[in-house]
Amino acid sequence: MRHSPGPLYALLLTWAVATAAQATPRFPSGAIWNQDISAQSPDPNSATMIAASVGWGTGTTQFQIDFSMHTLYTAGQSVTPTALVKESGYYLPDCDTGLSVPLPAVGAIEGSSNYTCDIADNDCHLFVVDGNALYESYQTTVDAGGLHSLCLVKWRLDLVYPQNGRGDGCTSADAAGFPMAPLIFGPDEVYAAMQAGGDLGHAIRFVMPNSRMRRGAYVHPASHNGAPSSSSPDAIPYGARLRLQATFDISAYSPAAQVILRTLQKYGMFLSDGGSVPLTADDGMFSAHKWSDANINLGSHSLFGVALGNFEVMPLGTVIAYDNSSETAECVRNNFGAAPLPTFPARILDTRAGYATIDGQFAGGGALGAASTLDLLVAGRGGVLASGATAVMLNLTATNTTATGFVTAWLTGTVRPLASNLNFAAGQTVPNLVLAKLGTGGKVSLFNSTGTTDLIADNAWYFDAASQVTALVPARVLDTRPGSATVDGQFAGAGALGGGRKLDLKVTGRGGLPASGIAGVIMNLTATGPTASGFITAWPGGQAQPLASNLNFTPAQTVPNLVITGVGTNGEISLFNSAGNTQLIADVAGWFPSGAELTSLTPARLLDTRAGAGTVDGKFAGGGAIRAQGVLDLDVSGRGGVPASGVAAVVLNVTAVSPSGTGFVTVWPSGFSQPNASNLNFTPGQTRPNLVVAAIGSNGKVSLFNSAGTTDIVVDVLGWLAPGS
Repeated sequence: MRHSPGPLYALLLTWAVATAAQATPRFPSGAIWNQDISAQSPDPNSATMIAASVGWGTGTTQFQIDFSMHTLYTAGQSVTPTALVKESGYYLPDCDTGLSVPLPAVGAIEGSSNYTCDIADNDCHLFVVDGNALYESYQTTVDAGGLHSLCLVKWRLDLVYPQNGRGDGCTSADAAGFPMAPLIFGPDEVYAAMQAGGDLGHAIRFVMPNSRMRRGAYVHPASHNGAPSSSSPDAIPYGARLRLQATFDISAYSPAAQVILRTLQKYGMFLSDGGSVPLTADDGMFSAHKWSDANINLGSHSLFGVALGNFEVMPLGTVIAYDNSSETAECVRNNFGAAPLPTFPARILDTRAGYATIDGQFAGGGALGAASTLDLLVAGRGGVLASGATAVMLNLTATNTTATGFVTAWLTGTVRPLASNLNFAAGQTVPNLVLAKLGTGGKVSLFNSTGTTDLIADNAWYFDAASQVTALVPARVLDTRPGSATVDGQFAGAGALGGGRKLDLKVTGRGGLPASGIAGVIMNLTATGPTASGFITAWPGGQAQPLASNLNFTPAQTVPNLVITGVGTNGEISLFNSAGNTQLIADVAGWFPSGAELTSLTPARLLDTRAGAGTVDGKFAGGGAIRAQGVLDLDVSGRGGVPASGVAAVVLNVTAVSPSGTGFVTVWPSGFSQPNASNLNFTPGQTRPNLVVAAIGSNGKVSLFNSAGTTDIVVDVLGWLAPGS
């Protein structure tokens, strides 16, 4: 269909005037496109998949660049709001309806010098950035009737989208369902990276002939495929991420080409569509720098010599069966308007040099010295309300420790209490979940006792007055070590708890807890000086001991963990030690009544990957250790006392058992991009527990990621949080 031009769409462009340098539009740092994968292990079947997919459509080593698209920006320009006109065959429900695109006065569609394009013979992509909105259109032209399109999508650049993008089975202006503009590269950003000898800071898109892509399949972050037709079950599927091998020698390439190659070694590239020319770049029509500039000089053949065999395929994850040609193929859109996306976990402190936080504050400030205090701003950051939040749950990690010591967290503006949240020895990395009341200025104070230590803090959840969860100034209610003290002199200095023995600890009416009306208590429990390998279980007094653990230890370790448990008979909780003798310390941190947004449960095992192990319902039992870079999606809704619906988040005790390497575990809501955060840190042979608060994601699941080596994972559910908490 052809359209007669009018004043805006027939504009002859005069972009040769001074133009501001353009940066590629970016999603937040937590988006999958921006994640550094240089240290990750490739998929075990990488070499087989590379071989099955043969090579580029342009030839074995003809790693060619297509300079064909460009991104328009409304900033600094007058705009004309132009309503969408859906062309015959418009992709529904995949693509958006009812939109109006703000077209800048100076602009053009792909393959045209203005806003008209022959959609019968061209892709005619249009990309427009307006603040945090990115409009991307496929087969686009503009006339007096509006903006004609076969697919128009509005992306939000301030969101980290789920792993399945806008919804499984859903396409976009790109066949894989990806955003396009954030995955192409332009001369301005390449020039800027050349000055620093760096990279682009984001992954890029690439294409291959459909005949070389796995038929009937895609992997996340793709949510759709085009027409892949390879019958080989080993061919690379839509959505796969490839990384240029670290050993590939880039020294013979031009400085501009080296920027692209360094980017491919650090961030990789995503398979997004079928075609012959592998890479897509901004054509530079509206950029300050041009590809032909003498100090850039990047052409379509500048990357020749790079073969598909020089790449490795990153772990695919779940391969999703999807036949685009089938009448049963459906797009199931994610609903981003009904509820905000989960913002937790979110990193708000990292003192290590060169490390980032979600907003750049409290990043890289250097290790905390001995007997030093850091007042950490929490309110208004990482998903916590700027006002109205009363307490926060932080996953606090001490690393690069130089001495044996502890860290205490408490509300800023008050006297530091007799309590500890983290205990560590020199050279250890130790995490623990912390419930802390917010003090002066919405801050939490962190004290390091001895040596120097780097601290990392990830927001896990927050509470307000309506939640009915009361955080306290930490108070010690148990210390079995001889000569030790508690807040009221009770349960002090009685000696180590023996193997196979139980201690019933009175908690009500002590350390700021009411004498009655308590449904559950939150406390930091520490085992120290154990004589054997074992575990501690905490549960409501007067009830049967559950199959669960809260602390796991080996001889001579000091291991802390936050515990959330119901309060049972006579206001007591029971503590069981499985083996050897161990000293126990308990600091109460908060409480909640019946009907609060936090509900405690009798602990129940939901996952145990160890051979022959059991769970509360037999599911997720004995499946084997999680491999390096592996992700497990764990069903939590409707299991172990968690309701099947009406649950926002779960409280889990997650334990890594016998890891083979040094690494970490991250837990987050399934269906969303993996965040820059960690919940457990471990070294080979350790058994390391930590309490985790995780929002529930797609289909009632949470995802668990293991960074390195292999490790068995055990998960016990201790409670759940209602929506609105």
